Amino acid sequence: MKARLNILGRKFEVVSIRYYQDKVEEVQVLVGHNEYKTFYNEKSASFQKIETLVNMEEALEFPEIEERIVDERNKLIEHLEEFQSDENEYLTHLAINAMETDELPFEELSLIEKQKEYKLRQQRVMGVIDTVEEVKAFTEGFYAKVDDAAVEAEEYHQSIE
Repeated sequence: MKARLNILGRKFEVVSIRYYQDKVEEVQVLVGHNEYKTFYNEKSASFQKIETLVNMEEALEFPEIEERIVDERNKLIEHLEEFQSDENEYLTHLAINAMETDELPFEELSLIEKQKEYKLRQQRVMGVIDTVEEVKAFTEGFYAKVDDAAVEAEEYHQSIE
């Protein structure tokens, strides 16, 4: 698992990472042939030179892990969309089947039962559609933009007004 440090678009190969209390304190990178430079977490190492202070949460990247996460999310979205399609086809089949049956003498009861089944399936399909939209929003980083519960609550109240 190779890590890299992204500083103003320039990506350096990470040689070592030092942690303190489960937080990254400093990162040593390779800047040239046998030339190393150490960068410090700006949130904890204020006594260092300003040019060596970096927001490690934003600058430290793990491309292999990030790629694997993106692949897994894409597979989840693909699976949910296939599931949604299958459920929608079944819903269409239920509607067609309800209209074509001739179940005498209790035709009305049969139609009522099929309508109930249709409504339940319809709710399921709508739930799957909502799930797909939520997963896509999460994947695109929509929820990462909301840092504060109060901001989220305010956006919710504005959306229902």
